[in-house]
Amino acid sequence: MHLNSIEKKIDAIVYEKISENTPGFSLMVTKGEDIIVNKGYGMADLENHILIKPDDNFIIASNTKQFTCIALLMLMQKGLLDIDDSPEKFFPNFPDYIKKITVRQMMCHTSGIKEYFAEEFRPKPELIATADTKALLEVIKGFGKELDFEPDTKFSYCNSTYVMLGDIIHQLSGMPFGKFIETQIFKPLNMKRSFAPDYMDQKNPYQVKGYKQAEDGSFFVPPYDMIQVGYADGNISSNTMDLFKWHKHIYMDKPQQLLERILLAEAFKPHALMDGTLVNYGLGFFLGQIQDHSPGYNSFGEIWHTGSTEGFVSRCSRFTEANVTITMLTNYAGLDKEQLFFPIADVVFQEA
Repeated sequence: MHLNSIEKKIDAIVYEKISENTPGFSLMVTKGEDIIVNKGYGMADLENHILIKPDDNFIIASNTKQFTCIALLMLMQKGLLDIDDSPEKFFPNFPDYIKKITVRQMMCHTSGIKEYFAEEFRPKPELIATADTKALLEVIKGFGKELDFEPDTKFSYCNSTYVMLGDIIHQLSGMPFGKFIETQIFKPLNMKRSFAPDYMDQKNPYQVKGYKQAEDGSFFVPPYDMIQVGYADGNISSNTMDLFKWHKHIYMDKPQQLLERILLAEAFKPHALMDGTLVNYGLGFFLGQIQDHSPGYNSFGEIWHTGSTEGFVSRCSRFTEANVTITMLTNYAGLDKEQLFFPIADVVFQEA
């Protein structure tokens, strides 16, 4: 790869949309174990004119889900869980539908449980802003006695099930979800700056401010509360270097500290519905190929996820055959990440 050429071309794309008057993002591009680009663009703190640095932390939102699933597989490896069993024993007071679903279906978004962020079911904002996992589980339990659809008849992205999955981890390990992730994943992999708060009074000191844009074009910082932080569906704060350590571990390392390879492979299998249709989701990862963006790289298989919350957006993509990883972490909620991500990916593959 022509490193100077790649960085200059990426800079030209980015600076059309990002400046010292806007929030921005941290970007890392890797080829194998080589770091091609690791750079910050835009502002970490507009009020104090602090630029984003490559080691700054961002809330990665739904990119947390891959950690949730790996944690469950780790517990399965210890013989504490079978993901093809019903979660009934963990939620004995839930409606009877809990007997019809499996933990795997919860992980794959095919359980039929209602989405707590859906407009027709969303609780009052002030409740979500202050609720801990226990309180939100009560909200999910109270949605009614019926599922949205029969399990494994369709794919429907669901944050509710991941809140429940985080509680399963808590019940089996005796540790709150965030504590489990920090001690059993971050520490062994030396992800020193990554953080998974279980309560909104916990905040990563390395985390940049997240920004939203008002109708008049000005930027403002949304509240740091559980709407922004999330639960096991999206509470991790991390940076590109720590995520590179994570990606090296799950995609490249042969000796496994966390999981045997045969069990890790479960995460990368597309889930099959009852009629045999394969969905492009495994256990915490989207799977497949990105089409209609660039003939230069849409033939490469991709394992990816995005994340979005108040003030933060992320995209982490692993192009398997090319041995390339692109990680974009932003503190600019109004930024159309795909308008930047795909042109950046074009440059990477054109120069490869």
